[in-house]
Amino acid sequence: MNRTVIILAAIVCVGIAVANYLLAQNLMLPLSVMKERAGGMPWYLTWAMVWVSVACSLALGGFLVASTRKK
Repeated sequence: MNRTVIILAAIVCVGIAVANYLLAQNLMLPLSVMKERAGGMPWYLTWAMVWVSVACSLALGGFLVASTRKK
């Protein structure tokens, strides 16, 4: 593949990671509200899933950037 396309795909992956975090931050209720509604554990599990998906997107973006290096 073309290096430009690979770098563009890496930028898109990082953008997806940022968008995923911002979307979760804006859609999820704060922990204090969730504790009042007895939903503390699902709050932690949901944030864990968000962080895993952010980490996967960043790892894929890093892999794509690293794959453009010449051997």
